[in-house]
Amino acid sequence: MNSIFDSREFNDNLFFPRRDRGKGIKDSEDLFVEVESPIKVHVRRYRSPHARFSMLYFHGNGEIVADYDDLAPFYNALGAELVVADYRGYGQSDGMPTLRAVLKDAHVVYQHLADRKILKTKRCVMGRSLGSAPAIELCIHYPEIGCLIIESGYADPIPLVERRGLKIQSISPEDNALFSNSHKIAAVKCPLFIMHGEDDFLISAEEANLNFQKAGSKPKVLDILEGVGHNDMMMAPNGAYFSGLKKFLDSIF
Repeated sequence: MNSIFDSREFNDNLFFPRRDRGKGIKDSEDLFVEVESPIKVHVRRYRSPHARFSMLYFHGNGEIVADYDDLAPFYNALGAELVVADYRGYGQSDGMPTLRAVLKDAHVVYQHLADRKILKTKRCVMGRSLGSAPAIELCIHYPEIGCLIIESGYADPIPLVERRGLKIQSISPEDNALFSNSHKIAAVKCPLFIMHGEDDFLISAEEANLNFQKAGSKPKVLDILEGVGHNDMMMAPNGAYFSGLKKFLDSIF
């Protein structure tokens, strides 16, 4: 039986890749990881000599690595050496993106970075929106990861499909096991921080609540930020976005 998650109709409506050939900011390093011959994906590391830990970051479906050039110093200030991974077809990466490939490639990228000691011994994985899927995928397979941060992540794959304008009544157990964040997050044991905008009308805050309830993590924290939606989380009043991150990360590292 063919899976809707492998259909071109689904993936063409899920992903919004943009190309980029620019160079990163000073002290950044561009890496190209072969995820499947001859396909390579682009990863950018923002070096920080005083970082306490590495943060492997998976961005949203309309973003690219270069979007984090201006933001990297803010994450560096939290004690993180930021490492942002693109998806196939995004930025300087080869190939065409699919949700299945995003999950598969996350393993290859993580293992490549870990084996070459590009990641520090202390590690955090963060996923924003669509990036929540590969972030959760890694945290259920690699117990050495110190913590997981989910920003504006989805929970149930059925609404994910329906937001693409497609109809689906149910999904197979196999697809649910692979693509359902709320199902998989029960296997996450590392400390967890979930951030979500109270006024997010793309992915409801109820999905954040569901992920939080299902999560197997100890400790786990849910932070619903007032006055912001899906794409303006950093604009939360009183600097709540970065202050929340700082409090959580300081408690772990």
